[in-house]
Amino acid sequence: MKYTIKAGVIYKNGSQLALAKIKSAMIGPQKEILSTTGELLLSVDVRCIDGSKTSSGDVRNREYFLFDNKKHLVGSAFPGYADGNDPDVVGWPICRMPRVDHANVSIDEKKYILTMHNSQNYFLVDTNDSEALHIMHKGISGGWMVESNCGFTPEIICGIFTFCRYIEEENEFLIV
Repeated sequence: MKYTIKAGVIYKNGSQLALAKIKSAMIGPQKEILSTTGELLLSVDVRCIDGSKTSSGDVRNREYFLFDNKKHLVGSAFPGYADGNDPDVVGWPICRMPRVDHANVSIDEKKYILTMHNSQNYFLVDTNDSEALHIMHKGISGGWMVESNCGFTPEIICGIFTFCRYIEEENEFLIV
């Protein structure tokens, strides 16, 4: 299936009929995925695994997660550093944060790897290296094109898209 995400709303390709929308919180990384009628479908957020290390800046201490409207865990992701950027191997860089380029994702107990090839291309592959989802920026026209090969619902696609945006934020310049 092919979809378009524009201004936080997902549409089936070639249609102007909205399927779901992403709503951001005023402060913080929390997002809600709502139906077209405004009903809460999923909540997306980031949390620290070890509360004593919240100020370390190490992404390996973060978990991105999806909860349904009954607070049941639907999916989660654990971000990871790009090759050659692991602080345990190369040390912490002086002038920037180590680059994050992937996350280990679990959706409905199925395992995937979400990889950022650049800030405009994301791939979700399963354990057999089969492409499950491809998210690509549409360039100057704006929005994102999404191709799903494994039947994810529009709200799950919005949740995975939010994980992509979280990975991108991990690579933003840190201002102290």
